[in-house]
Amino acid sequence: MIINIGSIDNELRDKLIYGTLHRWIMNQELSIELVRQVLHLTLDDDHLFYGIGDVDQDTVFTRSFSALFIPLAFHYNDIFNYLTEQEYEYIYSRMRLYFELEKDFRGYVLEKGWAHSIAHAADGLHSISSSFYYSQEHLLVILELIREKACVSNYYFINDEDERMAAVVIQIVKRNILEEDILIKWVQQLGCIERFAYPQYDIMRGNIKNLLRSVYFRLLDISGTEGLHNEIIKTLNQL
Repeated sequence: MIINIGSIDNELRDKLIYGTLHRWIMNQELSIELVRQVLHLTLDDDHLFYGIGDVDQDTVFTRSFSALFIPLAFHYNDIFNYLTEQEYEYIYSRMRLYFELEKDFRGYVLEKGWAHSIAHAADGLHSISSSFYYSQEHLLVILELIREKACVSNYYFINDEDERMAAVVIQIVKRNILEEDILIKWVQQLGCIERFAYPQYDIMRGNIKNLLRSVYFRLLDISGTEGLHNEIIKTLNQL
Protein backbone atom coordinates (compact mmCIF):
# COMPACT_ATOMS: atom_id res chain seq x y z
CA MET A 1 0.00 0.00 0.00
CA ILE A 2 2.76 2.46 0.87
CA ILE A 3 4.61 1.58 -2.33
CA ASN A 4 1.52 2.67 -4.25
CA ILE A 5 0.52 5.60 -2.04
CA GLY A 6 1.26 8.01 -4.91
CA SER A 7 -0.48 6.06 -7.66
CA ILE A 8 -2.06 8.22 -10.36
CA ASP A 9 -5.08 5.89 -10.18
CA ASN A 10 -7.48 7.94 -8.08
CA GLU A 11 -9.58 4.92 -7.11
CA LEU A 12 -6.53 3.04 -5.85
CA ARG A 13 -4.76 5.98 -4.20
CA ASP A 14 -7.60 7.91 -2.58
CA LYS A 15 -10.33 5.40 -1.89
CA LEU A 16 -8.62 2.04 -1.51
CA ILE A 17 -5.21 2.84 0.00
CA TYR A 18 -5.91 5.98 2.03
CA GLY A 19 -9.48 4.89 2.75
CA THR A 20 -8.29 1.55 4.11
CA LEU A 21 -5.52 3.11 6.20
CA HIS A 22 -8.04 5.57 7.61
CA ARG A 23 -10.48 2.78 8.49
CA TRP A 24 -7.79 0.67 10.14
CA ILE A 25 -6.63 3.63 12.23
CA MET A 26 -10.15 4.63 13.27
CA ASN A 27 -10.95 1.02 14.22
CA GLN A 28 -7.61 0.63 16.04
CA GLU A 29 -6.75 -2.43 13.96
CA LEU A 30 -3.01 -1.73 13.57
CA SER A 31 -0.27 -2.34 16.12
CA ILE A 32 1.55 0.67 17.50
CA GLU A 33 4.81 -0.59 16.00
CA LEU A 34 3.27 -0.88 12.54
CA VAL A 35 1.84 2.64 12.75
CA ARG A 36 5.27 3.89 13.81
CA GLN A 37 6.92 2.13 10.87
CA VAL A 38 4.44 3.57 8.37
CA LEU A 39 4.85 7.03 9.91
CA HIS A 40 8.61 6.98 9.47
CA LEU A 41 8.25 5.62 5.94
CA THR A 42 5.87 8.37 4.88
CA LEU A 43 8.20 11.01 6.32
CA ASP A 44 11.29 9.82 4.46
CA ASP A 45 12.90 11.23 1.32
CA ASP A 46 11.25 8.65 -0.92
CA HIS A 47 7.75 9.65 0.15
CA LEU A 48 7.17 13.08 1.73
CA PHE A 49 10.06 14.54 -0.28
CA TYR A 50 9.79 12.41 -3.40
CA GLY A 51 10.49 14.75 -6.33
CA ILE A 52 10.25 17.80 -4.07
CA GLY A 53 10.43 20.96 -6.15
CA ASP A 54 8.64 19.36 -9.10
CA VAL A 55 5.76 21.31 -10.60
CA ASP A 56 2.95 19.73 -12.62
CA GLN A 57 4.45 16.27 -12.17
CA ASP A 58 2.88 13.07 -10.82
CA THR A 59 5.38 12.97 -7.93
CA VAL A 60 3.05 15.34 -6.05
CA PHE A 61 0.64 12.48 -5.32
CA THR A 62 3.28 10.58 -3.35
CA ARG A 63 4.20 13.67 -1.33
CA SER A 64 0.65 14.78 -0.71
CA PHE A 65 -0.76 11.44 0.38
CA SER A 66 2.29 10.75 2.53
CA ALA A 67 1.53 14.02 4.36
CA LEU A 68 -2.03 12.85 4.84
CA PHE A 69 -0.85 10.00 7.06
CA ILE A 70 0.37 12.48 9.69
CA PRO A 71 -3.14 13.21 11.09
CA LEU A 72 -3.80 9.46 11.28
CA ALA A 73 -0.58 8.92 13.23
CA PHE A 74 -1.52 11.70 15.66
CA HIS A 75 -5.00 10.23 16.09
CA TYR A 76 -3.40 6.96 17.13
CA ASN A 77 -1.16 8.86 19.50
CA ASP A 78 -4.21 10.47 21.12
CA ILE A 79 -5.34 6.95 21.98
CA PHE A 80 -2.09 5.12 22.76
CA ASN A 81 0.39 7.94 23.53
CA TYR A 82 3.21 6.17 21.69
CA LEU A 83 5.21 9.09 20.26
CA THR A 84 8.57 9.85 21.86
CA GLU A 85 9.98 13.36 22.27
CA GLN A 86 12.40 12.66 19.42
CA GLU A 87 9.51 11.60 17.18
CA TYR A 88 7.49 14.71 18.00
CA GLU A 89 10.44 16.84 16.94
CA TYR A 90 11.13 14.75 13.85
CA ILE A 91 7.52 15.01 12.64
CA TYR A 92 7.59 18.76 13.18
CA SER A 93 10.90 19.28 11.40
CA ARG A 94 9.89 17.18 8.40
CA MET A 95 6.47 18.76 8.00
CA ARG A 96 7.94 22.23 8.45
CA LEU A 97 10.46 21.62 5.69
CA TYR A 98 7.94 19.96 3.40
CA PHE A 99 5.40 22.78 3.68
CA GLU A 100 8.15 25.27 2.94
CA LEU A 101 9.51 23.41 -0.10
CA GLU A 102 6.33 22.18 -1.80
CA LYS A 103 5.86 24.01 -5.11
CA ASP A 104 3.14 21.97 -6.82
CA PHE A 105 -0.02 23.72 -5.62
CA ARG A 106 -2.58 21.94 -7.80
CA GLY A 107 -5.80 20.88 -6.13
CA TYR A 108 -7.82 18.65 -8.42
CA VAL A 109 -6.03 17.15 -11.43
CA LEU A 110 -8.17 16.01 -14.34
CA GLU A 111 -8.24 12.22 -14.83
CA LYS A 112 -5.98 11.71 -11.79
CA GLY A 113 -8.01 13.17 -8.94
CA TRP A 114 -6.93 15.10 -5.89
CA ALA A 115 -3.33 16.19 -5.51
CA HIS A 116 -4.20 18.83 -2.89
CA SER A 117 -0.68 19.07 -1.49
CA ILE A 118 -1.20 22.29 0.46
CA ALA A 119 -4.51 21.16 1.91
CA HIS A 120 -3.07 17.81 3.01
CA ALA A 121 0.04 19.46 4.45
CA ALA A 122 -2.20 21.91 6.31
CA ASP A 123 -4.06 18.95 7.80
CA GLY A 124 -0.72 17.70 9.10
CA LEU A 125 0.13 21.12 10.54
CA HIS A 126 -3.32 21.18 12.17
CA SER A 127 -2.53 17.94 13.98
CA ILE A 128 0.81 19.32 15.10
CA SER A 129 -0.78 22.55 16.31
CA SER A 130 -3.35 20.55 18.27
CA SER A 131 -0.74 18.61 20.23
CA PHE A 132 0.13 19.99 23.66
CA TYR A 133 3.72 18.88 23.15
CA TYR A 134 4.39 21.80 20.83
CA SER A 135 5.31 25.14 22.34
CA GLN A 136 4.91 28.81 21.45
CA GLU A 137 8.07 28.62 19.37
CA HIS A 138 6.66 25.78 17.28
CA LEU A 139 3.36 27.60 16.75
CA LEU A 140 5.08 30.83 15.71
CA VAL A 141 6.98 29.00 13.00
CA ILE A 142 3.77 27.36 11.77
CA LEU A 143 2.07 30.75 11.55
CA GLU A 144 4.96 32.02 9.46
CA LEU A 145 4.70 29.00 7.17
CA ILE A 146 0.99 29.68 6.66
CA ARG A 147 1.69 33.35 5.96
CA GLU A 148 4.31 32.51 3.35
CA LYS A 149 2.06 30.05 1.54
CA ALA A 150 -0.83 32.53 1.55
CA CYS A 151 1.49 34.97 -0.24
CA VAL A 152 2.28 32.81 -3.27
CA SER A 153 1.75 34.77 -6.47
CA ASN A 154 1.97 32.06 -9.13
CA TYR A 155 -1.10 30.01 -8.20
CA TYR A 156 -4.60 30.96 -7.10
CA PHE A 157 -5.91 28.51 -4.50
CA ILE A 158 -9.42 27.45 -5.57
CA ASN A 159 -9.90 24.10 -3.78
CA ASP A 160 -10.50 25.18 -0.17
CA GLU A 161 -6.81 25.44 0.64
CA ASP A 162 -7.64 28.70 2.46
CA GLU A 163 -10.10 26.84 4.68
CA ARG A 164 -7.59 24.14 5.56
CA MET A 165 -4.89 26.70 6.36
CA ALA A 166 -7.39 28.80 8.32
CA ALA A 167 -8.18 25.74 10.43
CA VAL A 168 -4.51 25.64 11.46
CA VAL A 169 -4.61 29.30 12.48
CA ILE A 170 -7.79 28.77 14.48
CA GLN A 171 -6.29 25.77 16.26
CA ILE A 172 -3.32 27.92 17.23
CA VAL A 173 -5.69 30.60 18.55
CA LYS A 174 -7.54 27.95 20.57
CA ARG A 175 -4.30 26.78 22.17
CA ASN A 176 -4.35 30.19 23.89
CA ILE A 177 -0.60 30.30 24.45
CA LEU A 178 0.18 33.14 22.04
CA GLU A 179 -0.51 36.74 23.02
CA GLU A 180 -3.16 38.49 20.95
CA ASP A 181 -0.59 41.12 19.94
CA ILE A 182 1.41 38.40 18.18
CA LEU A 183 -1.65 37.24 16.24
CA ILE A 184 -2.56 40.83 15.34
CA LYS A 185 0.99 41.42 14.07
CA TRP A 186 0.67 38.28 11.93
CA VAL A 187 -2.48 39.71 10.32
CA GLN A 188 -0.78 43.05 9.76
CA GLN A 189 2.14 41.34 8.02
CA LEU A 190 -0.30 39.70 5.63
CA GLY A 191 -1.61 43.13 4.73
CA CYS A 192 1.83 44.60 4.02
CA ILE A 193 2.22 43.72 0.37
CA GLU A 194 3.44 46.13 -2.26
CA ARG A 195 1.89 46.41 -5.69
CA PHE A 196 3.82 44.71 -8.46
CA ALA A 197 3.18 43.14 -11.85
CA TYR A 198 -0.22 41.79 -12.84
CA PRO A 199 -1.61 39.16 -12.65
CA GLN A 200 0.80 38.04 -9.91
CA TYR A 201 -0.23 40.85 -7.58
CA ASP A 202 -3.93 40.00 -7.87
CA ILE A 203 -3.23 36.30 -7.31
CA MET A 204 -1.34 37.01 -4.09
CA ARG A 205 -3.91 39.55 -2.94
CA GLY A 206 -6.73 37.10 -3.60
CA ASN A 207 -5.03 34.29 -1.70
CA ILE A 208 -4.39 36.54 1.30
CA LYS A 209 -7.95 37.89 1.34
CA ASN A 210 -9.45 34.40 1.13
CA LEU A 211 -7.33 33.18 4.04
CA LEU A 212 -8.19 36.18 6.21
CA ARG A 213 -11.90 35.83 5.43
CA SER A 214 -11.81 32.15 6.35
CA VAL A 215 -10.05 32.95 9.62
CA TYR A 216 -12.48 35.77 10.37
CA PHE A 217 -15.62 33.67 10.10
CA ARG A 218 -14.13 30.80 12.09
CA LEU A 219 -13.20 33.25 14.84
CA LEU A 220 -16.86 34.20 15.32
CA ASP A 221 -17.28 31.10 17.49
CA ILE A 222 -14.36 32.02 19.77
CA SER A 223 -14.88 34.55 22.53
CA GLY A 224 -12.24 37.10 23.44
CA THR A 225 -10.94 37.56 19.90
CA GLU A 226 -12.50 40.96 19.19
CA GLY A 227 -9.14 42.65 18.70
CA LEU A 228 -8.11 40.06 16.14
CA HIS A 229 -11.49 40.41 14.41
CA ASN A 230 -11.08 44.15 14.12
CA GLU A 231 -7.55 43.85 12.75
CA ILE A 232 -8.67 41.40 10.07
CA ILE A 233 -11.44 43.78 8.97
CA LYS A 234 -8.96 46.65 8.88
CA THR A 235 -6.46 44.64 6.86
CA LEU A 236 -9.09 43.40 4.39
CA ASN A 237 -10.19 46.98 3.78
CA GLN A 238 -6.60 47.96 3.03
CA LEU A 239 -5.94 45.17 0.54
